[in-house]
Amino acid sequence: MITITHKNIEQIPSLLVSNDETQQKPVVVYFHGFTSSKEQNLAQAYYLAEKGFLVILPDSFHHGERAKETDFMKVQQDFWKIVSLNVSELHTIYTWVQQQGLMNEDQFGLAGTSMGGISTAAALTQYDWITYAGIMMGSAKAQEMANYLIKGIASQGIELPFSQEEIEEQIASLQGIDLSKQLDRLNGRPLFVWHGEEDQVVPFSHSTSFVEQLLEQQPDYPVQYVTERGRDHKVSREAMIHLSNWFAEQAK
Repeated sequence: MITITHKNIEQIPSLLVSNDETQQKPVVVYFHGFTSSKEQNLAQAYYLAEKGFLVILPDSFHHGERAKETDFMKVQQDFWKIVSLNVSELHTIYTWVQQQGLMNEDQFGLAGTSMGGISTAAALTQYDWITYAGIMMGSAKAQEMANYLIKGIASQGIELPFSQEEIEEQIASLQGIDLSKQLDRLNGRPLFVWHGEEDQVVPFSHSTSFVEQLLEQQPDYPVQYVTERGRDHKVSREAMIHLSNWFAEQAK
């Protein structure tokens, strides 16, 4: 039987999803996307829980139960702050999991959708205790993604409340969490990447060029790259199942 439990992990409202057969399990934290919430990833969590994982779905800053800001433009401007907080709060979740004795054999997986995938890539640059990870239609190219987002806002005729110098400083500050600029931080950890070929929100080309870059440097790297023809910015059921099966293989 799959159970869903609401838990506040310090200041982070979260859902814990698992089967109730054993107390200790491999853990997967799954980050949701921009304007989404923890509840909207319950389908993915169900598939992972069926495979024997304890899945933790946290609400990101400005999202779900933490959605206090009513100015959507302010939320958009805080995009990289949200990503940064996801990364720092992941450490809080990891520490809580350890303190509660919930994790089996130090297996701590991480994955996410869109902004959550971007957060996953960023976290891989910071924490060596992440065992394996999945990036679902996200980008491992933080600086390139920031430029893309800024150009998208400008194309809508929206004026950003930042000077060009401030924008350049912010983009430069993302180098520390840009996985594409420090592939050595992966350190051989298995990686799953999925992307729809018609994605107009997070460029499909980011995933393709990142995987190509990784395999050019390390031809035998344990990365599984799955693309889906005709798929836009929405994770398919098939992709969720594929990710869950892949995680189960890593946990054996």
